[in-house]
Amino acid sequence: MNFLSLPKWLLHSTAVAVLAAVYYSTAELGRFLASTPDNVTPVWPPDGFALAAVLLVGYRVWPGIWIGSFFANIWAFLDKTNPASVAISIAIASSIAVGTSGSAILGSFLLHKFVGSRHLFDRPQSVFRFVVMGGMCGPIVSATVGITTLYLRGIVPLESWGTNWFTWWMSNVGGILIFTPLLLIWSPLLLELIQELFEFGNAPIQQKYHRKFKHFKSRPFQLQQAEFILLILLVCAVGKVAFGGGYPVEYMMIPFILWAVFRFGIKGSTLLIFIVSAIAVLGTVKGGGPFVRPDLNESLVLLQSFIGVVVLTNLMLYAAIAQRQQVEDRLRVQSQKLKKTLLDLQQAQAQLIHNEKMSSLGQLVAGVAHEINNPITFISGNLAHANRYTQELLDLVKLYQNFYPQPAPEIQNAIEEVDLEFAMQDLQKVLASMKKGTNRIQNIVLSLRNFSRMDESEVKIVDIHEGLDSTLMILDNRLQSNPGIFSIQVIKEYSNLPEIECYVSELNQVFMNILVNAIDALADKRMKRDLKDGETLPCIKISTNILDSKCVYVSILDNGMGIIKAFQNQIFDPFFTTKPVGEGTGLGLYICHQIVVQKHGGKLKCISRENHSTEFIIELPIGNNQDLN
Repeated sequence: MNFLSLPKWLLHSTAVAVLAAVYYSTAELGRFLASTPDNVTPVWPPDGFALAAVLLVGYRVWPGIWIGSFFANIWAFLDKTNPASVAISIAIASSIAVGTSGSAILGSFLLHKFVGSRHLFDRPQSVFRFVVMGGMCGPIVSATVGITTLYLRGIVPLESWGTNWFTWWMSNVGGILIFTPLLLIWSPLLLELIQELFEFGNAPIQQKYHRKFKHFKSRPFQLQQAEFILLILLVCAVGKVAFGGGYPVEYMMIPFILWAVFRFGIKGSTLLIFIVSAIAVLGTVKGGGPFVRPDLNESLVLLQSFIGVVVLTNLMLYAAIAQRQQVEDRLRVQSQKLKKTLLDLQQAQAQLIHNEKMSSLGQLVAGVAHEINNPITFISGNLAHANRYTQELLDLVKLYQNFYPQPAPEIQNAIEEVDLEFAMQDLQKVLASMKKGTNRIQNIVLSLRNFSRMDESEVKIVDIHEGLDSTLMILDNRLQSNPGIFSIQVIKEYSNLPEIECYVSELNQVFMNILVNAIDALADKRMKRDLKDGETLPCIKISTNILDSKCVYVSILDNGMGIIKAFQNQIFDPFFTTKPVGEGTGLGLYICHQIVVQKHGGKLKCISRENHSTEFIIELPIGNNQDLN
């Protein structure tokens, strides 16, 4: 059950009743601290509670302040001589209660208007306004109404009106400076405790208590608590010396307050302020310490100046720290935004480069394929006729040789000069070789067309094995051996994959980039030399399989030198490359990642073992379950 969900009238009535009881109780505590026969107290705690209540709950709780003040004053000024005296006593208590309520309302109004209740202690200027408007301006109403009421009743003579007004005002200022910050800072924790009491027994609350209990048992928390207890003991020791031993060392407490601000924040420091102020007030009330003077007002001024210095030092320092933290947080947010903007710009630049590259490459490949395809089709189509005509001519020559085994000398000389027998045998081989060459050119053209897919729709259902084979065909010259290097063995382990829906040309670009990187990674291993024990020839292994009914994967593994571990988390970053300057843009794998992950909703992973191998795993959804945009 959430106590805030209770009826508003019940919450309001409870708040008023609690505030009235707290005001009355703290008023009695204030009278207990009275240091003169006239019951003048150096600190009036109720006003601190009243201002905090109005700031936290709102103006609607003023009846609680009035009721508490009324009952606190009715017993002090009650005259039972006759009914008229009783009525006058009630009027005096009511008037003072009105002044007290007006003081809290005025202070809260000024703070809401010029500071805002949520920003009282997070900026130095806000702390200054809190002290001036809430701590000094608000009590003017209470002191003025109260002393004027007592003057009109004849309790306070006119000649001492100013002195008594100042004493009243100073005590209210002290109560606000000590208790209002403490209540405002600690009230959220108190509300949380009340809420937990209402919900006690619920499983989430029990789990929360269990986590808190574990936190309380943790060593860092215990050390922090031990440090705070040590701090309190040191403050009490200095306070004992300053206000009980007769040594004026009261300002030695300020370093401990600074300690509390830096180590325990606003909660710890406001609690320590309360402790320091309590020591100072109690010591002064008992007639000890450096603030006791024959003149009461002088004593109060000195005591309140000490309390004011303590409060201002603490709150100003915390506000300065909080403001700096806010500036750092804003700078951190701005820095993150700038980093994100820079990354977005890099991505946009990379995408523009990629799009331009793909567009240019596709147009170039398609154009080259088209220009080559026309003449090679003409050649391929005529080779069949040329082969048939050549065979017929050869058969005719053989027929002449059968019927005219002894040709004329001129013909015999010509036969020997052209080496007719060799020409007849080799001509068939030449034609077969030409046919093989044209077939290979046609396959390359088909691979180029499959790679670019310029004549097909952007999104298409295809067999990815075709894209792999087309890419390998284009890179075939880089896979073959040369006088100084080994060839790269390509091992295909294709499974029976279903066709998938994808951006064909861009997926082929992914295969191209990864295979080119694999070839580059094998450069050192391809150098022809005597192989060491356990050393293998350069190899690229391409495997495909189905992960589940919704996903296929392609693995491209090379047995090169691998990727340095420090670089493995950066390989998909834009403009990052391990190649020498001028040999890589750092966009290849980044674009691959963009295509696979963002464009196809798949995954692209790299598993590399330094000095051993590198494997890229591409996972792609099957069918329409991915969002192809």
